[in-house]
Amino acid sequence: MSVPTAELTAPTAPPHRGARAVSLTGRLGAGRLYLFAAVFALTVGAVSLLLPSTPSYDPWAWLVWGREIVHVNLQTTGGPSWKPLPIIFTTAFAPFGRAAPDLWLVVARAGAVMSVLMVFKVAGRVTAGLVTRADAREDLFGRLGALAPAILAGAIAAASLTLSGGYLSDSALGYSEGLLTAAVLIAVDRHLDGKPRQAFAVGFFAALDRPEIWLFWGPYGLWLWRKDPGARRLVIGLFALIPILWFLPEYWGSGHFFRGVSRAHNPRSNSPAFAKCPFCSELVDHAWPFVLLRLKVAALLAVGAAGGLLWRSWRARGRWRLETPREHAQAALILAGVTGLGWWVVISVLTQAGFSGNNRYLVLGAALIDIAGAAGWGWAVYELASVVWRRWGARGGEVSSSSSSSPGEVPISSPSLPSSASSPSSTYSPSSAVEARATRASTARGFLWGAVALGTAAFLFLPNWVGTNYVNIPRTHRALVYQAHLREDVTKVVRELGGRSRILACGSVMTEGFQVPMVAWALGVHTLDVHASPLGPPLPPAPNVIFQTRETRGATLLPHVGDWQGQPGVHYTLAAHVRTFSVYASCKGNLTL
Repeated sequence: MSVPTAELTAPTAPPHRGARAVSLTGRLGAGRLYLFAAVFALTVGAVSLLLPSTPSYDPWAWLVWGREIVHVNLQTTGGPSWKPLPIIFTTAFAPFGRAAPDLWLVVARAGAVMSVLMVFKVAGRVTAGLVTRADAREDLFGRLGALAPAILAGAIAAASLTLSGGYLSDSALGYSEGLLTAAVLIAVDRHLDGKPRQAFAVGFFAALDRPEIWLFWGPYGLWLWRKDPGARRLVIGLFALIPILWFLPEYWGSGHFFRGVSRAHNPRSNSPAFAKCPFCSELVDHAWPFVLLRLKVAALLAVGAAGGLLWRSWRARGRWRLETPREHAQAALILAGVTGLGWWVVISVLTQAGFSGNNRYLVLGAALIDIAGAAGWGWAVYELASVVWRRWGARGGEVSSSSSSSPGEVPISSPSLPSSASSPSSTYSPSSAVEARATRASTARGFLWGAVALGTAAFLFLPNWVGTNYVNIPRTHRALVYQAHLREDVTKVVRELGGRSRILACGSVMTEGFQVPMVAWALGVHTLDVHASPLGPPLPPAPNVIFQTRETRGATLLPHVGDWQGQPGVHYTLAAHVRTFSVYASCKGNLTL
């Protein structure tokens, strides 16, 4: 008597938690993910204002320019280099008056949060593609096999970017590199989703923040022009807007189309541009330490491995094109690592040419290398789990499955039903088959989670604990609090001296160089109307009002009142003192408390 066919067909196993988790990430991979992430980022940015907060030098200048655009009185001379992206926001916020600085801080900090979220997403996406197998029979760990390494890679990349040197402080002070990095990573993500038009459009906003982006965004637009004739109007329109938004406002505000280029060639005194070899200093002393060594090494090894696998696949097929999701992920990994390093090289070349080479310019390259390195860690964890499982786990799973079968039942590892199954005394239990399969899957997941735990420990503690390499949070907090005190105190001292009109009636104003845009904002004047303290002889004419303060808590008080005290007709008196600011006046009017 033969076994009925129905008894040989095991019931379909219900989807496990890993499958549900992957389906959730698939749903969140749609366009609405960006909306959810943006709302979360803006919420974090708004809540962060509960801490002492202030913009820094460049953001204060952007706020001044936004106010001047609204009043049709733009004057860009005396400030930093022009960049359209942040000024679009500060112009929109200008009608809100005193709230404008905080509104900009919300946006800038939200951009930084969005960058971290996108680094997590892109790193996880690349890792999931690297470990995906085209043949389901090769998928050793089910859907969890892609999810667990992806989560590990995303977490490593996000933490590395967040805690890298200067990222927290620069983002908190309102610099725009967070917005830039978020825009680039969203563009990359949209390209991977097969949406090149959207990728090009999002990349346009990145191109409004740093002109170096043109080296990458421009060729992408030309590729889109050739690939998609329907996108040519979009390409032409955005290409045309770039010079309009970059150069026409500069001409309006300074009378020169390239005033920003000239300004960028006057960096601060501690810039690597003044090193013996600016290129070497920027790349070796500033860029290289920006990312942990364990991530840089992982990125290098992963890029090499991905390149070797792609080369072998292409040679075997004789076709030089990406055909599988895994090959696309390998190409994305290579692109992230190479482009990240390329970005650092570009910034280093510009530093050699005399530009400032500030550390915050390196953030985009660091984010891309973080992605490549984190994907390398996730990929390595998966391969480690696969090797261990094939060598020990699979063998143990088969023994366990066989020993768990009841007498007369067919072990789940048997490829076909033995002849003894046809005897009346031998029966097949579908439920036992499902249980054995579930046991095997559970064991495989255990091996994978063990590999993830081992990889996490290795990342954190080998060769030393990563915490010693990251930013000093308490010191960063103290520095940010001091900068916030500067903002509070300049507002208070202007109010206590009778307001901007009374101060300006005294005559010319001077302050410490990095506080020029902030004082200009507080007094409602152009940045050019507030003089910076001289760095050396010859001395400029004596200012009538000196807002004396320190750049940082331990810096020197500037300007030095004694440089002019005693000159004919100059006699300074202390008009007001509020914590971080002392105001000295020398004028006919009575400018005292």
